[in-house]
Amino acid sequence: MELYKLTLVSILNRKTFAIFAILLVALPFALPYMTPWESKPSLLEPARAQMAWMLLWTTAIGWLLFQGATIGDRWSSHGILEYFKTLGVSRPKQLLQMWLSCFTVFAGMMLITFVISTFSAMPGDAVEARHWLVTNLQYALLFFLVVAPLLILAISLGTRFNGAAAYAVTIGITLYGLFGISYLEVFLADNSNAFLNFIYLVSPHYHLSDLTARLVFKLGAVPGAELGRIAAYLGGIALLMTGASYQLYREGK
Repeated sequence: MELYKLTLVSILNRKTFAIFAILLVALPFALPYMTPWESKPSLLEPARAQMAWMLLWTTAIGWLLFQGATIGDRWSSHGILEYFKTLGVSRPKQLLQMWLSCFTVFAGMMLITFVISTFSAMPGDAVEARHWLVTNLQYALLFFLVVAPLLILAISLGTRFNGAAAYAVTIGITLYGLFGISYLEVFLADNSNAFLNFIYLVSPHYHLSDLTARLVFKLGAVPGAELGRIAAYLGGIALLMTGASYQLYREGK
């Protein structure tokens, strides 16, 4: 696990994660008070949960994927990966250790978000509170199924191309899956273009992982069968993306 330790120390020494961690802690409590919450104080807690998860998505896009892309680029360009290859560390192990080092730090950020959203915004009613806890657990699972393979892709692309290109591709896929799909849906509602329908079918529907609306409007937990289908779909995309990342990965440039 020497590559894991080296990468983790590099991330910790750069200290950029600390800025995002502070924002994740402070902004969910501060920003809701900048809205006209006095007219309906009961909306303050759902707004806090909404802000917490929105900030986690922003951190994943703005920090985690960037870290993965730059680390893949840096270690590949500097011959670090070639060195570990001579030590007998295989490509899957190299990719896993770099992924794990990035996610070790990010897991703390996920925990911060989960704690804030769950315990500082939990409804007083016992039934609603139980649904609230389950919904946050479901959200964390689906969020992981989206972000984890995207991080693997960012690292892999970083080893093959430069960090900027790797980050641009990965963030483009992420934003398209989260937001771009909705625009395509609107267009397809009045258009039966076969090619665009095919694009829609093969696109990554990452928006399925966003349960923010269920928290804000207290819609309750996702039913088990529906959650299973969503998790299986996102898990399938994760497996395909992981396989593609392995093929793109290389030790040196």
